[in-house]
Amino acid sequence: LGFTLIEMIVAIAIMAVLVGAAVPVTSKILTYQARKATRTELQTLSDASAEFFRDVRRLPTSIGELLVAPGDNGWSGPYLPGVVTDHVSGQSGYEVDAWSRGYELDVAGDVLTITSGGEDASVGDATDIVIDLNVTWIRREETLAEMKVLNQAIMLYNGQYQLTAPLSTNWSVALGQLVTRGMLPSSAGYDVDGWGEAYVADPAGMAPLVKVASPGIAAADESGSNGSNNGGGDDDDDNGNNNNGNGNGNNGNGNGNNGNG
Repeated sequence: LGFTLIEMIVAIAIMAVLVGAAVPVTSKILTYQARKATRTELQTLSDASAEFFRDVRRLPTSIGELLVAPGDNGWSGPYLPGVVTDHVSGQSGYEVDAWSRGYELDVAGDVLTITSGGEDASVGDATDIVIDLNVTWIRREETLAEMKVLNQAIMLYNGQYQLTAPLSTNWSVALGQLVTRGMLPSSAGYDVDGWGEAYVADPAGMAPLVKVASPGIAAADESGSNGSNNGGGDDDDDNGNNNNGNGNGNNGNGNGNNGNG
């Protein structure tokens, strides 16, 4: 079958229109997938950073510290599995986002913020994809578990020795008494709470000691800092913000990340 010149021109024009319409749609789909992959990786980095904090008692200042021992006591990584090299940047795949650009890390107190500049590579605008890890929840969790052990030991001690050798209201002295009487295996790790603050008598001033409390938890409660990951809405699969007590911050498909724009 033959085609006239007019028919060929019309066909080419129709194809051009279809291609022109498909290009922005394809670009939007690719951007959506890249943002979704970046959000998922940010959650992985946040979880790894939480484990890093448990072991070395500080937050990482680079992704590399999650992969290679930085020299801190207690480091038991690597905290990220299956490391591969990004073929564009030459860095570890965990160190770059879906656009092969490096993440920015910022530590402020107990909060680690990891940021991807998103599709426009510019940090500080509406396309940023961000996750915040607040490790207050880890300090609280560990302190509550330790206080349970300590207060049980105090109760057992008082049941046997309260009349003959009452516990001091000075925690360092009382801790020695508990260890000496075999209520605790040693004083190591029991002298301070998750914030590094010495435990205090609860209620304060009551003798003999009947229970201890954590100054760190009291301060966190007063400031309203419970600790979490902050997840914000982005694209079609993120909805709103999500804070939770264990710091995972998952909301639907949003993976607990704050993706704006």
